[in-house]
Amino acid sequence: SGKQLIRSRSGLRMVVPHDSAGSSEPSPLSLDEPAWQSDRDCPACSLCSCRFSLSNRRHHCRRCGVCACSDCCQHRLPLPRMGFVDPVLHCQACAEATRAEAGFYGRQIRLLIAGCTFELSLGGSAAGVFVCRLATDQRSLQFEGGGSGLTSTKPEPIPLLAVQSCDLVTVIDSDASSLPCGIRICWRNSSGESVRAELSSRRPETQRATLAWVSALQTAMKIVADFKRRTMTECSID
Repeated sequence: SGKQLIRSRSGLRMVVPHDSAGSSEPSPLSLDEPAWQSDRDCPACSLCSCRFSLSNRRHHCRRCGVCACSDCCQHRLPLPRMGFVDPVLHCQACAEATRAEAGFYGRQIRLLIAGCTFELSLGGSAAGVFVCRLATDQRSLQFEGGGSGLTSTKPEPIPLLAVQSCDLVTVIDSDASSLPCGIRICWRNSSGESVRAELSSRRPETQRATLAWVSALQTAMKIVADFKRRTMTECSID
């Protein structure tokens, strides 16, 4: 799977090394382990201000690193976005965020990695039939197959961080209703050029699988957008 088991301050984690596949970039679908708020700087809970004592001990949220009391940091949950093997402590706000992501990291990300078969169009020209899947390092979308397509050239992977937009592709059915049948992805390639790919499947027998995969990709791109916002905020602070 390209992952390795590491022991961190917060516990055991299965992570994709930042330098795997020759890349120094982390996956935008993952979270790095935060720096813990220093015990020396926290005589009281950062969330409710109650003072720490022998009976009221310090705890750290594994997702944000805040130093809090047991009442404010009492949720022990799986945190697959950070690769923890076992459930870890969360503060209330982080527990809500982790629960909101549970459907994606518990089910949808597996759909993306398994892949789905689409008719691929690049720049408005038909390229053939390919399986599109999330790479195991969770940094890009990759294409496989193409045996029944119009070209023998396998399309280049689409880096998630390079994606500019993701929009549903629809088709009009016999009742004049608009039905989703795929997704249109726009991104900038390594040369800085804007590229558009359309992935669609109009076969009724694959419609459910297609829509499930497309829905998972839309969720993934929301997480990528959040990653970009956080990165820009951290850069502006630095």
